[in-house]
Amino acid sequence: MTLETNPARAIENVLRSQGYSAGQAKTLVSQCRAELQQQANAENQFEGIKMENTNVAELVGQLNNAFAEFKASHNADVSALQKAVDDMAIKAAADEMTGPSKKATAVEPVHAATGLRGSDAIRAHYTKRAEELGEGKDAPTLAEFVRGVAGMKTTERAMASLAVGTDTAGGYAVPVVTMPKILDALAERSALLRAGASILPMEGAKSVTTAAVNTIPTPSWRNELGNVAEASPTFRPVTMTPRSLAFIIRVSRELLMDAPDMDRALRTVIAQAFAAELDRVGLVGSGTAPEPHGIYGLSGVNTVAQVGTSLAYTDLLAGYQAILEKHGPAPTAAIVAPRTLIELAGKPDANGQPLNLPPLLDAVRMIPTTGVPTNLGTGTDESLVFLGDFRTVQFGMRESLSIQLLREAYSSTGEIGFLCHARADVAVNYPGALSIVTGVK
Repeated sequence: MTLETNPARAIENVLRSQGYSAGQAKTLVSQCRAELQQQANAENQFEGIKMENTNVAELVGQLNNAFAEFKASHNADVSALQKAVDDMAIKAAADEMTGPSKKATAVEPVHAATGLRGSDAIRAHYTKRAEELGEGKDAPTLAEFVRGVAGMKTTERAMASLAVGTDTAGGYAVPVVTMPKILDALAERSALLRAGASILPMEGAKSVTTAAVNTIPTPSWRNELGNVAEASPTFRPVTMTPRSLAFIIRVSRELLMDAPDMDRALRTVIAQAFAAELDRVGLVGSGTAPEPHGIYGLSGVNTVAQVGTSLAYTDLLAGYQAILEKHGPAPTAAIVAPRTLIELAGKPDANGQPLNLPPLLDAVRMIPTTGVPTNLGTGTDESLVFLGDFRTVQFGMRESLSIQLLREAYSSTGEIGFLCHARADVAVNYPGALSIVTGVK
């Protein structure tokens, strides 16, 4: 704690910490000074007065009255000053031992799926973050931003974002106001996000611990003064630690500078690349660092084996039933490999016509992704079906994508390289709300 060497200023600082405005504190200190000066003047005058012309007893009485008035009028202020100094000393000692106290702030997940009003939620979240960071509302396009990173001629708004966006690795953080369009493109291409998985912005935190549902407790009836039956732990902590995910894109200088639709092309390639890998790791990530753990193999997730030589709707219904028996919500989506989607859609009935979908599965969207492997099992040709309400899945992500210029790597071909970097992790808040059909051939 830095000590103020100017007494008057130190007293003003203490008064301000107790709720006085700067003007009130300064006025109070000035009044104290003036009365003390008046007292000193009175004492000097008293010394110079001739004894024969002054009633000494009367003058002493006046001085005593003045002191009493001063003490009465400022006694409360002096007490407040003393208490403030004591409180500050106690707080400084506590901070030294335990560190400054911080308020816990809740961070709400942002649902990205279009069907869940994801675009509105994403835009609202990042608009608020941009205001907090002092970014303007005039967002540069991704193409304008990338041109600025490459040192090319670009817009003033892009240059302004570059001036404040340098990261520790030498790259540039994409402006917060530009992120919604990137995440919209990501949500359109990610099976997990389309199925309802959400994004939990981590705002630079090294890790975030979320509360996951371990089991749904079973209530029990009890008599008066009777014991309440104990159940398994209801919640468990899940810690999300963002892992680095990066790739390189290459583009010719001429195309980057001249193509009028470069913004669309950049958003497409960046979103598609991140979406494919986030889907894969979110579904089947091994959990071996630096790769996060996905849904497959996660404790608590329901698993049912395919019955028969090929996938049938009865296999999906078995997974549906397992979720309901764990008190999970009714499934809203099934994430499958492309080959599984096509095979199931073309499955004929006894008359050679496309097989009718059971009414119970009408509300279950079939969403394909290459993130579901097709090389599992003893014959290395088996796949998986992920079924459930995927709003229980969250991607913990840092606020912004980072783009770093690779100046010399591709200069011999006249291309510019960019390293695109993000940090993310995945968590499942209630594994019992998901089922996996295994052995899908």
